[in-house]
Amino acid sequence: MEIPDAGPGLRPRGRRLVRILGHTLDRARTARFPFRVGQVLVGDDPFNGRRLGTVAVVTPPFVGLRAPGQPAGHLFFYDYRHLREPE
Repeated sequence: MEIPDAGPGLRPRGRRLVRILGHTLDRARTARFPFRVGQVLVGDDPFNGRRLGTVAVVTPPFVGLRAPGQPAGHLFFYDYRHLREPE
């Protein structure tokens, strides 16, 4: 014996709208970073100073730069807003 639904189901058009809105909200919630691992950037802030380096780690909202001339495994972490591409 079938149990009827408690209420009217979403019409196909309504389901599609819910799916599109859900997808849009998911994209809006995810952090967007303009930098990629391996990219060469200049970091500048009052605590770490200005350094040229390669992006090694991206951990929102921080980006870890590996600077030349530093020991292996030594990274400088910058807020992504303090980074820019070299001129």
